[in-house]
Amino acid sequence: MKPLVFIALIVLTFSHSARASDKSEIRVAVPAGFAPPLVFEKPGKMEGLVVDYVNALAEAMGRKASYSIVTRYRLVGYMLKGQVDVLCYTSPKWDHNTDTMDYSKTIFTKREILVGPAPLPKKISGLQGKTIGAMLQYVYPTLDPYFQSGKLKREDSFSEHANLKKLLNGRIQYIVTDQIFLDYFRLENPTIMKNRETLFLEEYPIFCSISRQGRVKKKDLDRAIDEIKSSGKLEALFKKYGSSYID
Repeated sequence: MKPLVFIALIVLTFSHSARASDKSEIRVAVPAGFAPPLVFEKPGKMEGLVVDYVNALAEAMGRKASYSIVTRYRLVGYMLKGQVDVLCYTSPKWDHNTDTMDYSKTIFTKREILVGPAPLPKKISGLQGKTIGAMLQYVYPTLDPYFQSGKLKREDSFSEHANLKKLLNGRIQYIVTDQIFLDYFRLENPTIMKNRETLFLEEYPIFCSISRQGRVKKKDLDRAIDEIKSSGKLEALFKKYGSSYID
């Protein structure tokens, strides 16, 4: 799934202080609008899966990471100018600037799924006429042709969590989400999958995009990715949020 526009304003701004000139620091961009478990925004700091694995990557490189939440509009400009070094939750499948960025090795693979009442049809075409809970201004390569033709109806929400709550409370029968979000939501709501099934839609390899004007080299980041994979650290981080790591 690909966010086209992030409506949240910048929460943390970039500093041109002495801290920003510290070459040991990796400046990490986090797109606005990420939901738990990817990001938890707390006063003065961020937590979550993305923060955890980027911290692990920074540690493997002998460095520290600092985070700024930015809108999609500003993100590309910051990357091109080297005002941030990396964005570590993206995919060339989504990114229109692949010729201006470098990309790391794959960190993990995310799975886009549809959740609905059992038994689910084996194909999307079997859901004709149904309403699907989706994310506002997201693109769904598998579902969009059905939305555009009117064979499926689309009901948008502002967050993954909101869609999952609507599903849990019976306000909608079908939603499209990511396995990571469903797994985390199920930790506190174990009954959500009672009499429900999932239908696999698509996989996306997740990378870091790397600013060519920044302070992180692809070879160093790739080496760090290999290290946190082989050590089992990445797998443990996914388990922490109730999900399974997929290479």
